[in-house]
Amino acid sequence: MITLDAPAGVHHLPIEAIRPSRFSISLYGDPDREIDDDGLLDSIRQGGILVPLVAAPEADGFELLSGHRRLACARRLGLETVPCEVRAVPRGSSRRRAILDYNRQRRKTFSQLMREADALEALLAPEARRRRDANLRSSGAECRNSDGRSGRTDETIARAIGLGGKDLYRQARAVWKAATSGDSRARSGLAQLDAGTKSVHAAYKDLRRRTRLTTGFRPTPYDVWAFRRDPAYGIPHPGSIPAGIVSHTLHYFTEPGALVVDPMAGGGTTLDVCEAMGRRCLAYDLDPARPEIRQLDVRHGFPLETRECDLVFCDPPYHTMLAEPYAAFGVEPEPLTGWVAFLNTLATSAFATLRPGGHIALLLANQTEKDLPAGVGYIDHGFLGYAALTGAGFVPIRRISCPMDGAYLPQHVERARRDGRLLGQVRDLLVMRKPFDKNEIQPDCLTQLSGSPPASS
Repeated sequence: MITLDAPAGVHHLPIEAIRPSRFSISLYGDPDREIDDDGLLDSIRQGGILVPLVAAPEADGFELLSGHRRLACARRLGLETVPCEVRAVPRGSSRRRAILDYNRQRRKTFSQLMREADALEALLAPEARRRRDANLRSSGAECRNSDGRSGRTDETIARAIGLGGKDLYRQARAVWKAATSGDSRARSGLAQLDAGTKSVHAAYKDLRRRTRLTTGFRPTPYDVWAFRRDPAYGIPHPGSIPAGIVSHTLHYFTEPGALVVDPMAGGGTTLDVCEAMGRRCLAYDLDPARPEIRQLDVRHGFPLETRECDLVFCDPPYHTMLAEPYAAFGVEPEPLTGWVAFLNTLATSAFATLRPGGHIALLLANQTEKDLPAGVGYIDHGFLGYAALTGAGFVPIRRISCPMDGAYLPQHVERARRDGRLLGQVRDLLVMRKPFDKNEIQPDCLTQLSGSPPASS
């Protein structure tokens, strides 16, 4: 029974009689997960609930309109009643609008803002149709919204959720639509927006930049590909590579519709570039970071579905050179002999799965900083890769310089100058071709380098 022992309109209601709003939870999430985020639980434990909740009466209790986190804290603390303002708000659109209004000043993630926008669009749709029909019937007179304002629905929603004008709102909607439709890159941008580490405009630019590989793509005609990582392709992942390296490889060494295989796909850059450039792609990884990437340990060979592919693109985790670990049981902790054995296995497996005339592209960097043998200034992994590929039977096509954007700190640069050391930025893309038939003869100099016997004529 409700007793009026509080200020006018505020009652102490039993917690069991209050039902959280499903609409509110669909917008802002489960309040139990936010209890300890900002000290609200300790505040209520020490001083009680200072701001009353708001609820609408129903036949079997009350539906909560405002105060879901306060109610969750009260339950956690074992309180029996909570102060609550009772408001007779009709069910349906009126109650949903009230919940949105009560949460207007709440700190929200980008996802919560866009769920509010979805709800507002549904609520404003009938009014928008009424206004459009009235304007069509009128002779130049402008029909206004129910709040007395004129303008478009997107402008109204942008003002309501505090997201600026209609242009920024449209950008936000584009990112939200792509993310909720399953786009992995957009979902990655959404996570960054929610964390506050990316702006709406930056996420939208990433989304739009994906079209540049299909409209206005201008490949460089040189064999030095100094590209930087483009966040529009792939999701954040250790060792992500520039999309430009992949796009130029596809341009020069494949045709539209070609089947590309990436057995160490990481954040999925190859997958996204292939999609943008009209190539099919099968992407694998020891520890897949996206649902489109399948689990595979390439040390055990390539799956049957990759047979007769046109290109194998490999950016392996360099021997002992990772800034942070990839997956457990990877090849990077192996000693140098294990790394060389891995390159040989990779080359042999790629040779078996490629069609005759297909290409392999192997991206390798020099080892200059860590775990070098005594008296050795660097290890040229390009030479190791070259020997592995030619030893497997590949014919060299091109060695392309892809210098790394070395993110060295000023103190690293000064220390290197003082010690007389060279910091590593050399990275090469080795492109080789599987012979069209077994009678294709490699030049003697290549067979001597690889240690393979010359093919018989």
